[in-house]
Amino acid sequence: MASLMSSNQEAIPRPLAHFPPDMWGDRFINFNAQNYSEKLEGYAKEISVLKERVRAKLVDHSITHTEKMKLIDAVERLGVAYHYEKEIEELVQQIFEAYTRNNFEGDTDLYTTALQFRVCRQHGYKVPCVEKEGETAERERV
Repeated sequence: MASLMSSNQEAIPRPLAHFPPDMWGDRFINFNAQNYSEKLEGYAKEISVLKERVRAKLVDHSITHTEKMKLIDAVERLGVAYHYEKEIEELVQQIFEAYTRNNFEGDTDLYTTALQFRVCRQHGYKVPCVEKEGETAERERV
């Protein structure tokens, strides 16, 4: 039976695949992290400096609520909000309380209103989505 298997294996011609050489070569196979440790340390230092700059902007009292909301939105969209969870939660709470004191009124445009609505809702705050009586009447006139 062994002779049958060997004769069958020899009888079946198999096509050979002729793949072109890889455009990357063996760059990733021969990767050595020790050669890049200085670069990685430099990147880590730069990242920590940038994280502190963003944290300083988040807690800066001279920046308006609108600018802080834009910054929170950008940080969350970039996917790095986990570095600033405490600061973001405190800011959203402060901003929400400020807007509830003003009965959700202010000198804001549609983008800012939508941003406030979305960010507050994403963080668990109940923001009303009801139109004001005067706005409904104005829209009906147009």
